[in-house]
Amino acid sequence: MENRAYPLMVGLFVICLGAAAIMAFWWVSGGAQDTTKYLIISPKSVTGLNPQAAVRYRGVRVGKVIDVDLQDSREVSILIRIDSDVPVTRGTRARIGTQGLTGQGFIQLDDDGSDPAPPKSIIAGGPGLIPMQPGLMDQATDSAQEIIGRLRKSSERMEQVLSPENVARIDQTLKNLAASSASLEKALSQTAGLAADMRRFSSPENAERLTATLEQIQTMSKQLSPAVDDFRKALAKVDAAGTRIDKLGGDVQASLTADTLPRVNQLMLELQTNTQQLSRVLDDIERSPQLLLLGKRQQTPGPGETIPARP
Repeated sequence: MENRAYPLMVGLFVICLGAAAIMAFWWVSGGAQDTTKYLIISPKSVTGLNPQAAVRYRGVRVGKVIDVDLQDSREVSILIRIDSDVPVTRGTRARIGTQGLTGQGFIQLDDDGSDPAPPKSIIAGGPGLIPMQPGLMDQATDSAQEIIGRLRKSSERMEQVLSPENVARIDQTLKNLAASSASLEKALSQTAGLAADMRRFSSPENAERLTATLEQIQTMSKQLSPAVDDFRKALAKVDAAGTRIDKLGGDVQASLTADTLPRVNQLMLELQTNTQQLSRVLDDIERSPQLLLLGKRQQTPGPGETIPARP
């Protein structure tokens, strides 16, 4: 009887231990609590997030991650289970946080209260969808990449600015600035001398002299006013005389063109004719000087010629 009682006790102990283990597992897995499943879709990497990771709502642990699965090449689906009394709404956002020095990831839920309606589900009857916002590491990574990009652009621009051609131009510009500063210093020294001259010029004695000179100029301008008027009148008379002379010249030119020139031309023609006749007479006298005493003889007609009868 005793030999049979020992195995029975061992069997009952194993059964009770197994039941206790099953109850403990069920309790730990949340079977004893009223929970709700939600789906989170992340377009970013979820490095450090594993199943059974904690889910925190404003820092308080309210559930855990059930499954992490790659939905496609661009998105990762995260299935979580949290207490049903947690106020999850459409304004709730999820992000991945990092715990301690181990780098173990967890889901952090926050609600801005913008929309109190319950979350929508992708499939009818399926878990509600909680949008994913970039975590601190993602934001830091994006900011770091942006800063690196800006630094790269800045370095490229600095390389362009510090090219040999630009360095030579900057050197030439500095030389020009040095030369300009020397010229400016010289101009400033001359300006100082000019300022001293201006101070001497604007002394009370010079001011009185300038005032007296201006008064004399004003008196002379008043005295010259009648002379200027007479001069203007004389200019008017000269202008009128010039007009009359121009008119007389036009009349003389018209008279010469219409009357005198034709007569002169006629006289020149007659003079040319008389000159030709005188030239012929002189030629005859040169050939026969006796013509001055005997006159011109009648030429003997040649054979077959007749002497014309005198009128």
